[in-house]
Amino acid sequence: MTNRADGATASWAEDADIAGGQPCSRLGSSDGYGWTPLVARTYSCPSTVAEFSTEPTTALTVVVTTHGVREVACRVDGRWRQTIHRAGSAHVAAPLTSSTMRWHATTSAPVRTVNIYLRPHLVDEVSWAMGGVGMLLPGELPDIPLLEDPYVAAAGKAIADAVERRAPAVYADSLARALTAHLLHVNHFRQPSDPPSPLGRTMLRTVASYLHEHLHEDVILSDLATLTNMSRHHLLRMFKKYTGTTPHRYLVQLRLRKAACLLRTTSQSVQQVMAACGYASMGPFSAAFRREHGCSPGQFRREPG
Repeated sequence: MTNRADGATASWAEDADIAGGQPCSRLGSSDGYGWTPLVARTYSCPSTVAEFSTEPTTALTVVVTTHGVREVACRVDGRWRQTIHRAGSAHVAAPLTSSTMRWHATTSAPVRTVNIYLRPHLVDEVSWAMGGVGMLLPGELPDIPLLEDPYVAAAGKAIADAVERRAPAVYADSLARALTAHLLHVNHFRQPSDPPSPLGRTMLRTVASYLHEHLHEDVILSDLATLTNMSRHHLLRMFKKYTGTTPHRYLVQLRLRKAACLLRTTSQSVQQVMAACGYASMGPFSAAFRREHGCSPGQFRREPG
């Protein structure tokens, strides 16, 4: 969508991650395990950390404390909010957001965390499967300085153990999908109650389904208008009202999300990926991909994580 990743250059799981460059020592990482829907890394954190800002990524990020107790201060709307994080506590950061925080341990026990980065295409797929329209805006995703949730705590521990034991991709995939579904479900009940009208939701699902099914084809606005029995102007206005973007831009982002997924998870050539995502020539495909993901398709495939 228009304000989610347009022109974004931040990688979705950089080394800086939620530690924001602070001296947290990495203990383990899923890099190289073949876990396509997520990256997970475990850390040992210093007992005291001065004020710093986290690095934004395009991932939905979940940081679960697995050992120790610390008092964390997070700046929210210009004010410091004090929270206590203990084993099982989580910090959830929406894509392309940054937090300013500081902390100090309240016991002598070492503080350890697992940082879980849920890829954008996974969030979109799960949102779609749950009855949404995918392509969620950052404001529609959870952004919670302190989340005390038994399921998230258990998932964090399971993923940390999976990193240590080099668990197979199918196991990590199941954990990632279940955790994503749970976070979207929980966030649904945290959002202000202003859902689209039944007519609006039906229209969104109809249009989004058509775009998903015709991802590799040319789609024009009049096709969608005929599909929904609306005028082109009314369809455009309704779609933008409920999604914040146009059907064309939605289709472009679907194509580029699929391209990123295929580049990461298959051995298809860049040319094959280009064709599967509805592009006829490499120039427009590379330009659009670079605007969306901050690098060329070839660079995206070569870069680890």
